[in-house]
Amino acid sequence: MALFGLGSFAGVTIGGRLSDTRPTPVLIAGGIALLAGWALFAATAGGPVATLLLVFVQGTLSFAVGSTLIAQVLYAATQAPSLGGSFATAALNVGAAAGPAIGGATIAAGLGYTSPLWVSAALVAAAFATAGLAQAVRRRRSAPREELPASHRTG
Repeated sequence: MALFGLGSFAGVTIGGRLSDTRPTPVLIAGGIALLAGWALFAATAGGPVATLLLVFVQGTLSFAVGSTLIAQVLYAATQAPSLGGSFATAALNVGAAAGPAIGGATIAAGLGYTSPLWVSAALVAAAFATAGLAQAVRRRRSAPREELPASHRTG
């Protein structure tokens, strides 16, 4: 817990410095590294050195990405920054509760003690899929619409 906490402190510090100037690289590179880190952690969890290192690294990445996400929500919610910040924080807290619950369910289902690490990787992958879908919807909504020729218009 102490190593994850130190990593969290490092992540908030790094995320705080980079979220204003380079949010996209933090989110994309940090998210990819987070996904790879969870998979690597699951694959090497039997080794104490790898475990200690990855606990710190995953804490760092989790909080660098998380704090950058919250900052971006605050920038996007200029009309209601308190509400935006509240929803962003609530969403991260839902994830902080749901992740362990799902991880615990995988252990209870007999999938082993490393299964929560795979759950973490899957949740990061799901976050990327959700972000990609949201980006596609945003692009579609902002794309200029072609007007129908006059001969095809009704009314």
